[in-house]
Amino acid sequence: MTALGAAIAFTAALVNAIALVLQAAEARDSPREESGRVRLLWRLAHRPRWLLGTLLLIIGWPLQVVALLFAPLTVVQPMLASFQLILLALVRFQLHARVGRSALLGALAITMGVVLVLLAAQHRTVAHPAGWRVAIPLVLIGIAALVAYADGRRGTPRGLVLAAGAGFAYAWADFANKLASNAMATGNAVAAVIWLIGVLVFGALAFLQENSALQCRSPVIVAPVIGALQEPLPVLMALAAGVEAWNLTILRVAAIAAGLALTAAGAATVAHSPAVARASTR
Repeated sequence: MTALGAAIAFTAALVNAIALVLQAAEARDSPREESGRVRLLWRLAHRPRWLLGTLLLIIGWPLQVVALLFAPLTVVQPMLASFQLILLALVRFQLHARVGRSALLGALAITMGVVLVLLAAQHRTVAHPAGWRVAIPLVLIGIAALVAYADGRRGTPRGLVLAAGAGFAYAWADFANKLASNAMATGNAVAAVIWLIGVLVFGALAFLQENSALQCRSPVIVAPVIGALQEPLPVLMALAAGVEAWNLTILRVAAIAAGLALTAAGAATVAHSPAVARASTR
């Protein structure tokens, strides 16, 4: 079942990669004074290519939730990071551009990281920790997302701050997706709906901050900042909250940690490569 969850998560990564390519250029062509404001999304909503990217993101969300029904968060998050590999494939086979050594090394690191996590992770499990334990990481990461959003909007829009805010908000939403999938698995429809509403709220906040960051910063910079927060944080939140039942040896923990680190480092390397920069700005 874990392999099925990983395959579904990879499909979500494919959808997210194409969406990023479609949306990046449209966001950069929008007025800077609309950064961090809802009217930015209203303007972009009149552009067909941006709308197609948004539709793909909407499709990717239920795929991620379904993936969490079959695989643990430690498997799903690294698989989502593999969207950088998809960008490389787009560059090489669709745009017929050269892929440099750094991009290939980054792709290798992502692949090794995902394989390590897949080998070390347990099957999907459901745990029911105390509410306060779940609330602590949600409150901390939620506050970080809101503070970054408020700070990024002050005066001249600050792309890196908004990108960090998007990373925090996406991490919150990814963790809430896990809570929603747990509620679905136990037949608790009310809790599942509540968590999905939370995902919509923080997902919208992350979406606004990401598009605002893309106005003044290249996707080559925005994507690694978001990924550096979005990829490991939900796993750490799950560990802190105890929402998955863990029975890990030191060796298994070390393998998972190394896999997550390799995936994050590889994603950052690929995102900074000239090849991905060309794909993201078409």
